[in-house]
Amino acid sequence: TRRGAWRPRMIFLNNCKNITINGITITESPSWTLHPYYSKNIKIIDISIINPPDSPNTDGINPESCTNIEILGCNVSVGDDCIALKSGKYYMATYHHQPCENITIRNCLLERGHGAIVMGSEIAGGVQNVKVTQCLMKNTDRGLRVKTRRGRGQRSVVDKIHFENIKMDGVHTP
Repeated sequence: TRRGAWRPRMIFLNNCKNITINGITITESPSWTLHPYYSKNIKIIDISIINPPDSPNTDGINPESCTNIEILGCNVSVGDDCIALKSGKYYMATYHHQPCENITIRNCLLERGHGAIVMGSEIAGGVQNVKVTQCLMKNTDRGLRVKTRRGRGQRSVVDKIHFENIKMDGVHTP
């Protein structure tokens, strides 16, 4: 039994196509800030996400089971993961299999989060074809983090992840 209210996402894009989010600032999110879900061809350009450093579950950008996502020139400073690529919990890979794939992250400032770029922990469908270039990771706990749990299944595969021209400043575990 869940007691109390669920904390909502700030922006939730469910099964969307061909969306561009450009030039906005989002602050004080109660939970995941920008959550594209089973969406395609999403461009997230020149946005700022600023959440308190001690606020749990206030991830910045969380594409989940999405295809063709571009995250360009964004400034993400949060209390949890800056960018977390996801593909569902246990049953999702069996009944609604869609990996998070073809993701480009470029020219971003990622700071104060637990992880700058994270795969998981909801990752039953896998993550593939991710390119992260020309980003600054500053004062995060981790640079690249792959987190999962036992039992995610055979489809929970992380493949073709490329980091190029990355600078890490004050990152505890790159």
